[in-house]
Parts: sequence; C-alpha cells; structure tokens
Amino acid sequence: MKINVYSIIIAHIQTLCNFDTKKTSVCDIIVFYVFPLICGFVSLYFNISFDIDSYGLSITFFGIFIALLLNIQVAIFSIFQRKWEQPSDDQLKKLQLRKINERKQLLSELNSNISYLIVFSIFSLIISMIFYLFKIHCAFATSISIFNYVHFGLTILMIVKRSHALFQKEYDIE
Repeated sequence: MKINVYSIIIAHIQTLCNFDTKKTSVCDIIVFYVFPLICGFVSLYFNISFDIDSYGLSITFFGIFIALLLNIQVAIFSIFQRKWEQPSDDQLKKLQLRKINERKQLLSELNSNISYLIVFSIFSLIISMIFYLFKIHCAFATSISIFNYVHFGLTILMIVKRSHALFQKEYDIE
C-alpha cells in the first residue's frame, strides 16, 4: 500500500541501537518513548489543559517542520551522491572505503530518523487539527500533545547530533 509507513517506523527504531553490539538500546527506548509518555501522564495527573489556540499553533509548528525536514532530506541525499576520487595507494583506498561505508551507514540512519520524524509530524499535525477543529481542549488532549512535543524535541536533537557528525566528517581534512 502506498501510504504504509510501517517500514519507516521499523527502520527508525532499528537506529536506536548500541553502535558496538548493534542491539536495541533500552536506554534509547526509555529516553525517546517512555520519558515522553511519562511527561504526558504527569500532565494528565495534574489535569493540565492547553487552550484551543495552542492546537492552532501546533498545526503551524508541525506543518513548518514537515517542510523543513523534507528539505533537509534532499540536502543530505546530495552528500550521498558525492563522488569520491580514489587514491592510488592501497592503504589509503582501504581507509577511504571504510570512511565512505561509515558515512553511508550514518546517512542511512539519518534518512530513517528524518523520514520517521516527518511521518510523526504528519501524525501530530492531524491530531492537532482534530483537537482544533472539534474544539477538544481537555487534559487528555494536552497529555497527547505533550507526548508529541517531547518526543519530537528529543528526536530532532538526535537528528541534529547525527547531522553534525556527518557534516563534521565532510569538513575534516582528509
């Protein structure tokens, strides 16, 4: 099916692993999913409720980030397309191949993370639109929004960190 995003979600979750062991990191799952869930439940427990205009703001926020993330994906793809000159020395060729493979791995993970965040932003935008259009502004709706914002914020920080690592490798003197 053309709108099935299951593979994007799975690819993103697979990036939440320990670099050395390649096993899913329980700490990452806690940080990116359990912590936002706890924040949502805390807001529900204290009966925190956003006013209806906050959902209009959320629609704008997620709409802008969808466009920005799509542009970032295009920019990162241009790095992937970069052609590398092969050195004549065999040792340097091996070193270069290792670095290129590391970049490809990082690009692949970054693509998965950005794709996931785009899908998540679309989901959050739709939820915010429902809350806004049907004037739902109760503690439960607020807890969902808080989960969405905390999860989004943490995931965007991961993307920034990975983007920084990728671009820093581009700037490093070979």
